[in-house]
Amino acid sequence: MKIIAFHASRAAAPKRRRRRRRNYRPLLILAIFLLIVCAIGFAIHQVFFQSDTDENGYPITYVGSLPVHEHFVSEDAIGRPGGTREIEYVVIHETDNFAAGANAARHDAFIQENAKVEKLSWHYTVDDHEAYHHIPDNEPAYHAGDGMEPNGGNTSGIGVELCVAEDNDYEKTLQNGALLAGYLLWKYDLNMDALKKHQDFSGKICPAHLINEHRWDEFCKMVEENYVYFQQNGEKN
Repeated sequence: MKIIAFHASRAAAPKRRRRRRRNYRPLLILAIFLLIVCAIGFAIHQVFFQSDTDENGYPITYVGSLPVHEHFVSEDAIGRPGGTREIEYVVIHETDNFAAGANAARHDAFIQENAKVEKLSWHYTVDDHEAYHHIPDNEPAYHAGDGMEPNGGNTSGIGVELCVAEDNDYEKTLQNGALLAGYLLWKYDLNMDALKKHQDFSGKICPAHLINEHRWDEFCKMVEENYVYFQQNGEKN
């Protein structure tokens, strides 16, 4: 009898409802999607002007992965003529300095001192891993060897020096220089015809490697690839 009563009491007990398991999968997918969107947004922002400062306190802007240190020559320096102008060209040079360690930072130190006492200046120096910005883009500089000729290289061109030091990776420097040149052409609404050699203004064999090794057209194609990329993807401030 006790056994019968035991089974009867079990049968009479109310059934417990099973808890429904929550489906977190849509939330997980949404979270992953948002993370991907944020990562892509950060990467795009990194390509165009993420600012920072270096160990010397100089502002850094990034053109792609190329860090550009802004360290302008003093406004009262002889080598900084001052004033503003219309930008018509991007003028490519080579430093012709083959000494070990003659990188962009070393040339920045050089121009900071020498511009105090002579009419010598350019806007950017590029090596295999970074660039330095010495003169504001909208100011003339003494780099093209044509004095203050109206619409000349000095008065209307942005001078870009490519490092050629023996311990500098020249091929990587060309890539960085082409990236910067393509960006500058795009930024100032210029076309590929505005890409010039130092030689075009003074007759000097410069940039010497690119001229003597018949690589100017190759470099121009590299610049154009970057120029087209910025046209399609760039966002101007």
